[in-house]
Amino acid sequence: MRIPKPANPKAQADALIARGRALIEQNRLPEATDLLNRAVKLYWAAGDFYSAAAQTGNYGWALRRMGRADLARTYLEQAATIFDDIGLAEFAERHRFAANDVASVLDPEFLSSLPPAVRGALERGDGEALQFALDALPVAEQQIIYERLTAAGVISDAGEEQAESAVQQFEPLLQAVAAVARGDESERADVEVALEDLERKGWRVRRPVEKIWAGERRPGPLLYGLDPSDTAMVQRVLDILEAP
Repeated sequence: MRIPKPANPKAQADALIARGRALIEQNRLPEATDLLNRAVKLYWAAGDFYSAAAQTGNYGWALRRMGRADLARTYLEQAATIFDDIGLAEFAERHRFAANDVASVLDPEFLSSLPPAVRGALERGDGEALQFALDALPVAEQQIIYERLTAAGVISDAGEEQAESAVQQFEPLLQAVAAVARGDESERADVEVALEDLERKGWRVRRPVEKIWAGERRPGPLLYGLDPSDTAMVQRVLDILEAP
C-alpha cells in the first residue's frame, strides 16, 4: 500500500493566494479574506514567515488600490508586526507608515483634486472602474494621476518594491556570497551563519547560494520556486558574478 506524501503547506498557501487574487478582482472580499487567513496559517506551518508577512501586506495594498482604506489598515499593521518579528525593520516601517497614513488616502481634499471618474471609482471602492478611469485619461494626465495615486499608496506594486528593498538591505551579504563563489573563503563561515538565520526567518536563499558555490550559474535551477524577494536576491548574486 502506497502512503501518499503529505501536502506541501507552502504550495497549498500559494494556491490559496492565487485564488484569493481572482476573488479580489471580482470584489468578493469576504471570500478572499478567508483564503488569505487560511494561507497565512499554512505559511506559518511551513516556517515561511516572510510570505506570511508579505501576503498579508499585499492584501492590505490591494484593499488600498480598491479604495478600501478603511479595511486596509488592519492588514498593513499585521504585516508590519510580522516583518518586525522576523527582523525586517525596513519592511515593517513601510507597512506601518502606510497603515497610519490610510486615512489621508480618501481625504476630501485629495479626492476633490482627482478627475471625476477616478474620484467616483475610489469613493465606490470599485477597482475595475478605477482602472477603466485611469486608462481613459490622456497619456500625460494618466501618468501624473498614476504617480499621485502611487505616492498616496492607492496603487502599489508591493511585490516589486519589497524585492528591491530586500536587495538593498542585504547587499553586503550578497556581495560576501559572491566573494565566496569567486574563491574567497575568508568570510564563508560568517556568511553561512547569516544564511541559516535568514532561513529561520522564512527566506529561501541558502540552498540556491550553496548551488552557486558549487558552480551552478543557470538562473532556471537557481530561481525555480522562489518568491520575488528571494529571486531578486539570488539574481543579484548572479549579476555580481557576471560583472567584470
